[in-house]
Amino acid sequence: MPVILRPVSKKEAAMTKEQFDREKKYQAALAVAREMLKKGVIDEADFLRIEARLAAKFQPVLGGIFC
Repeated sequence: MPVILRPVSKKEAAMTKEQFDREKKYQAALAVAREMLKKGVIDEADFLRIEARLAAKFQPVLGGIFC
């Protein structure tokens, strides 16, 4: 059975440039923290603190979805 998605208006799907920039910066910084965790530079507790601070600083729109 084919899946038919309802069209999404640009108003619903649009992210402002500011939101997009914040999201990019958040994801980039989080990627660095994940790599540090993976390499053992920081532990899980440090990573969780960093993640919380980054979320507070950048207020990502989608960031919480991907965590």
